[in-house]
Formats: sequence, structure tokens, C-alpha cells
Amino acid sequence: MRRSRTTAVILVAFVALSAMLASAAGTLMITANGATASLMRQARTPHLLQMHAGQVDHDRLRDFAENNPHVEQWIAAPMLNVDGAAIRVTGDDGTDTNLAAGLQDNSFVTQNTKFDFLLDTDGQVIDPEPGTVWLPLFYQQSLDLGVNQTVTVSGPGEPITLRVAGFLRDSQMNASYASSKRLLVSQPDFDALALALGEAGSIEYLIEFRLDNPADVSSFDTQYREAGLEANGPTITWTLFALINSLSSGITAAVVATVTLLLVAIAFLCVRFTLMTTIEQDYREIGVLKALGVRHRDLSRMYSRRYLVMAAAGAGIGFLASLGLSRVLLRDIELYMGPAGRTVQSLLTSLVLSAVIVLVIALAVRRTLRRLAKVSPVQAIRTGSASQKPVRRAPRWLSIGAGRFNTNDLLGLGDVLRRPGLYVLPLVIYTLAAFILVVPQNLHTTVTRPDFITYMGAGVSDMRIDVPQSAGLDRVREVDQQLAIDPQVSRHTLLTTASYTSTGADGGRVTVKVESGDLAAFPVTYLSGRAPESDADLGLSALQAAALGASLGSQVTLTPVRAANGAPQQVVLTVTGIYQDLTNGGQTAKMLRAHTSADVMWNILFADFIEGTDQTATIAAYTQAHPDVKVSSVSVYVNATLGGTISALQGVAAVSFVVGVLVAVLITALFMRMLMVRDGFSIAAMKALGFRNSDVHRQYVVRSLAVLVVGIVLGVVLANTLGGTLAGLMLSSIGLSQLHLVANPWLAYLASPLALVAAVVIATLVSTRPSDKYSISQTIKE
Repeated sequence: MRRSRTTAVILVAFVALSAMLASAAGTLMITANGATASLMRQARTPHLLQMHAGQVDHDRLRDFAENNPHVEQWIAAPMLNVDGAAIRVTGDDGTDTNLAAGLQDNSFVTQNTKFDFLLDTDGQVIDPEPGTVWLPLFYQQSLDLGVNQTVTVSGPGEPITLRVAGFLRDSQMNASYASSKRLLVSQPDFDALALALGEAGSIEYLIEFRLDNPADVSSFDTQYREAGLEANGPTITWTLFALINSLSSGITAAVVATVTLLLVAIAFLCVRFTLMTTIEQDYREIGVLKALGVRHRDLSRMYSRRYLVMAAAGAGIGFLASLGLSRVLLRDIELYMGPAGRTVQSLLTSLVLSAVIVLVIALAVRRTLRRLAKVSPVQAIRTGSASQKPVRRAPRWLSIGAGRFNTNDLLGLGDVLRRPGLYVLPLVIYTLAAFILVVPQNLHTTVTRPDFITYMGAGVSDMRIDVPQSAGLDRVREVDQQLAIDPQVSRHTLLTTASYTSTGADGGRVTVKVESGDLAAFPVTYLSGRAPESDADLGLSALQAAALGASLGSQVTLTPVRAANGAPQQVVLTVTGIYQDLTNGGQTAKMLRAHTSADVMWNILFADFIEGTDQTATIAAYTQAHPDVKVSSVSVYVNATLGGTISALQGVAAVSFVVGVLVAVLITALFMRMLMVRDGFSIAAMKALGFRNSDVHRQYVVRSLAVLVVGIVLGVVLANTLGGTLAGLMLSSIGLSQLHLVANPWLAYLASPLALVAAVVIATLVSTRPSDKYSISQTIKE
């Protein structure tokens, strides 16, 4: 280890990087799951939530709940829906922020007394004082709001002014995936707001249930719907709440874990290469020791112990470094969900994963040391080398005598072609480094593109208008008619989603959210099959198909929860296509025929503008003309919905960029140091012939660049072919089983390769400084 300090440091750094990322990924998974569970436990999140726009028959609900054996507790909590444009937040410095910028449905609520509590950042149930309001943490982060700012709510009556007392955690609506946000006020302020807003505010109810056994939520949902109770809105279960709360952290952990696996593979290869080179250096000494009677077991211990010491040191450093990295990755999780209460468990997981890295290194060392058993003492002492392979001749076009290129460039390229097997290891690692660097970037680029909307169960359009069910059918028709007569709109369509039930894969009843309308106007991409083309066809999302146990050609019977007047009680449709969708828990369906269910959940209008239209100004005009609906461009909608995930992926892409460059630097330094040892005689001979140190530098830079360029090309090709498949495996649990990654050409094909080239050139120059020890006389003596 004293003889090769640089090599030892590089190996320790590789193991430290692997252990750091492995420990951070483990901590992230454990803490995110624990924080989600802890928040939902403290807040007593409902097992089933039914949103309902309209009046509620409390007596009928009470009779149902008290006579149902599954129900432990229930509430029907009112929400006062207010357009975001009517809520303004003013800071001490005069800044004026409109909550419409958050593109969320905003509702004022009071604190519940039984369950579904809204918590402060200390995890305590909030008891708001009169004249104050508690805003969601989402707005503190996305709109940069602060405590003691003034909230003004405007309506037909006198404006209501409230002071921001703090920011709340909402176990139902924390994440950006939840398109609604609750603003907490006292009961007197709630009554005053309802009076001042009048018809500008609408009451919507959260009908919530806590069950004795959460596993019974599916059958309870069916019983609720069969009872014909209020169901004018979406239904959400405990499982979906948990998924929404942990989605961003889960994606981050999956990407970090993938990078970790690749890095462990790189560490494995580096240790193997280093050990083989060391054995090659010590070949004659090994032969002497074996001739003196030293056993194979003792020889193996001599080598294995030093590598185990380096691996243990690297794992220890990586574990300590992961504590800092974990703090960065867990910052948003702790803000939105609080501490996990699993510190000991996460630390133990990190220690175990670091130990696994050491075990992988130990296996690599043991596997490589089997070569020692085959060493012949006589051959080792006589030849001093294990390599008996003949060196290839370089191609004629690389002949120095031809004089076509610089001599040093020809010598560098010629060496790569004469000894290709020697350069396989850096080629593989450069390829993996480029893959590590490019895939997270491409994933972030893909998610931020407007056409990512197709992975959210919708087609690409210039404008999207979400009309809440509380607005009523007449309001939907009014907006639809305005789009039809607008000369700036080239095409538009209305898609309406209603609720049905069907038989699931396990024989139980499953709720199916079916979207109906002109699906061809703004089509989504299908994984298999095709879009519905007749009233007998049905398209299913991948997770919905799994829940129903359906595939292409399967027949699905849909039963309306509440049949529309004169409509059939059941509809039998044939599955013609399966698509991807990460909204609504990934479980949706599409059909052409008109709805037979009166249980309409929401309406969405999509529109494209004619060429030359100022889209930003037109969307702003529609927003002003229709303050009670949600109007947005597709890009704004995606950013508002996936804000947490986009931010997380941006962070992971930055970490992966640093890791990829570090891997390239370390492997270059390691490989060049080993290559200098192997080429000691050649370097001494070149110096004796008059080659300067700068000439030797150039030859090694040409070698490293030649291998790096091929590695970058292979890495980019793999990122563009296998990257989407790998991302699909990571995201399949949320409804994306197949993802086509799109690269930012400037970033993926120019900036990133140039960063790798610069790093490798610098590492090569630093690692290949010939010294006076490469003298021809000393080399001949040895």
C-alpha cells in the first residue's frame, strides 16, 4: 500500500462513492416510507374519502355509517371553494402574489375534531386563531410566501383580510400531485368568508371514513356506492394517499439506487483490474515465495487483507458522507411530512448496505486470487510475467514511417490497437460513467417536456381547461360553446369522466374511472393495441388492466354506480388498447360511447390554436373570462402537477453528473498509473531516444481520449435505448412501464461529453508525469 499510495486512495474513493450512494438510497427509502406513515398516523388520514359537490343528507349518511360494521368513525367536512384569483397574499415589502399562480383548487376549511387533522411543522394539531389563516407548505415553497403576510379574499361582499399564522402539513393534499389545497381558518372566519363570497364560493364536502380494518376499503367502497349515497366527485383511498405522498421520494430513491448498482459494478471491475496488475508486478516474487514453500492460503491473505482494509476504509468514509447527502435528499421530505421516527432503522440499513459493498469487494478479490494457485514457481522466476499473449501489430496506416500524423498521436493510437484487451476495462467504465451521467438528465428533460402529458393519460394540446363538477353541466356547455365559436381555436374536445364498477382480478368489485368523448382529437400513445374506435371498445391504463385482470381482447362489464335516466344498467366492452397513466393512482379507462353513469366526476376541455396565435395572451384571456375554472397551458399543468418530482429529478441529475465525472477521473487516474508501471521499460526507452515528458503526456492523452470517445458513444447509445426501459422498471409501480427518454442535445451530446473529456484529459496529465526513475540503465538492470 505504501508502494502504491495513489492506487490505494483511488480504490478507497471508488468504494466510498458506492457506499455513500447505497447508504443514501437506503436511508431515503426507509425515511420516506416512515415519514409518510408517521404523518398519516398523526393526522389520522381517512381510509376512504369521497368528495362531493352539492348538498349532503347527513341523516342518511349517519344511518349508513352506524349500521355498517366496517366503519369506525366518519365525518362530512365542508370546504369553501374559492377561485385562486380571488386570494391575494401581500408581503411587508409590498409584493403581491395571486394563488392562481399555483394552479391549484383552493378551499377554506376548519379543523376537524375526530380525524383528518391539519398539522403544523412540529406535528401538532393546529387550532387557528380568529383573523388568521394557515396556508399549505406547497405555497411557501412554490410561491415563496412567509409568515405574517396578509391574505385578502375578494368577493361580492366586503373583502376579508387574514394574517398568515404559519404553514400546514396536509396528509391528503401535501403533494403537487393533489390538485386541491386546503387553507385552514377558524369557524368564525369560515362563516364570514362564506357570507362575503356568496355565490362566488361553493361548498364541497369531504365525506371521510375510518375503518376497523383498512383492508376492507374496496368492499366498503362498493357498499357505499350501492347505497346510492353522495358521490358527486372523485373517490380516494388510503393507499392512493400514501402513493401520492411518497411518489417524488420514491422516484429519487429508485434513480439513486440504479446509479449505485452501476457504481458497485465499476468498483468490482476496478478492484479486479488493480489486483491483477499488482499480481503481474509481483509475479517473480510470488514464484520465489511459492518455491520457498509459502502456501496458497498465506499468499492469498497477503493480498486480500490489504484490499479488505481499503474496502472497509472506503465504506466507512462513504457511510459518513452519506449522512450529509441524506440530509440534502431528505430536506423536502422532512419539511412536508416531518421526521420519520426511524433514525435507528435507517442508520442500520446504511451500515448493512455499506457492509454489502465490502462483501462485494471481498468476493471480487477472492475470485481474482484464484489465479495464484495456478502460478508455476519455475515459470514465474524465469519469465517474471504471467502474460504469454503475443502483441498485435498496428495497422499500416498508423505507421510512423508514413508521416501522415503526429508521431505521438500515432504511438498512442497504435498502442490501443495493439493491446485492445488491456483497454477493455476503461472502455466499459467510461461507457457506464456516460450512462450514469446522461440517463438522469434525459429523465429530467423528458418529464419537463410538454408532450410528457401523454404519460398522464391525456393528449398534447395548446390549452387545457379543467371544469370542476361543482360548476354544473350548464357551465361546461358554456365554455365548450365559447371554444366552438372562437376563431383562434382550430380544434377542441370535451372529455368527461364518470365512475363505474367492475369485477377485479381477485373477484372483488373495483371502481373504474372512465373518460368518454372524442379520443381521436388529442390521442394518447398506447403501449399495445389501439385506441377505441367504436362504442363497443374500451382502452385501459396499464395499472387498471392489472387491477381488472384484463388484456387485449378481454371483455369488461361496467356497471354504473348510478345509472343515467333510461340508460342500461350494465355495459360490456372489449379491451382494444392499453396505455400509460400516472394520474389518479394510474387506474383509468377510456371509451367513445356516451356515459351511462350519472356519477360524473370531472370534465376537461382540450384546445389547439391556429398558427400565429399568441398562446400566452389567449390563455390569460380565458383565465380572466372564466375565473371559476382552471385554465392552463400543458407545460404549466405538467410543472404544477409534477413540481416535486421535477425538482427531485433535477437534484438527482446534478448528483449523477458529479458522480459520472468523478468516476471518469478516478478510473483514468487508476488506469494510467497502472499503465505507467506496465510500460516502465517503454517509457525509459523513449526518454533515452530523446522523447520529452510532454511527448509521453501526449501519447497517454491520445490513448485515454480514444477509449473515452468510444465509451461516450456507447454510453449515449445505451442511454437512448436501454435508458427508457430502465426508467420504466423504476416507475412501473406508478403506472409508467415504458418510457421513451428524450435528450436535450446541447446537454447530453455536447456539454456532458465535453465535461468528461476535460476531466479525463486533466486526470491523464496529472497521472502520467514521468520522473527520472524511468532511466534506461535502471530498467535494463531490473
